[in-house]
Amino acid sequence: MYWLQRPPYLRRAAAVALVVTAFAWDLRGSSTEPHPFAAIAIVAGSPIDDADLTWRPLPEGSFDVPELIGRVAAVDLAAGDPISGSVLAPPPSVPEGWWAVPVDIGAHAVTGERVLLVVTDPPLTVGGIVVSPQRGDPYSLDYRPALVAVPGEVAPVIAAAGRAGLLVTAVRP
Repeated sequence: MYWLQRPPYLRRAAAVALVVTAFAWDLRGSSTEPHPFAAIAIVAGSPIDDADLTWRPLPEGSFDVPELIGRVAAVDLAAGDPISGSVLAPPPSVPEGWWAVPVDIGAHAVTGERVLLVVTDPPLTVGGIVVSPQRGDPYSLDYRPALVAVPGEVAPVIAAAGRAGLLVTAVRP
């Protein structure tokens, strides 16, 4: 007999409580934190400063906010790319007793990469470290050769060989 059963008050109250809880959960929103994004295109090896960044809210815990002070871009970044620790590198420094020499090494060498400099006459092979990457190519208006740190005793030879066209550079692929 159906009319003799107890009314389902507890089931209805549980359903209403579930719906109210879900509605409250949805209204509370998720917590966000500001995260840096590239405001403009940033070339690999360029220092990161406040003018290059925009801060956008992301859900908390999406990315770790990296340390930006004293860091350079390790790769080319397009406008709108998120900035994370994997796209940043510490700025390279010239070791004690070394000199930075402008050398045409190609646009694919990045800051901190080791290169091999070969002088054809007189025969000489020297290892170097890219301090600042090359910008553009020799036929563009914004061309700047790369700065490569080399030992001080061979820096004049490398600079003279580069000027005379007797310098060949090798970069690991």
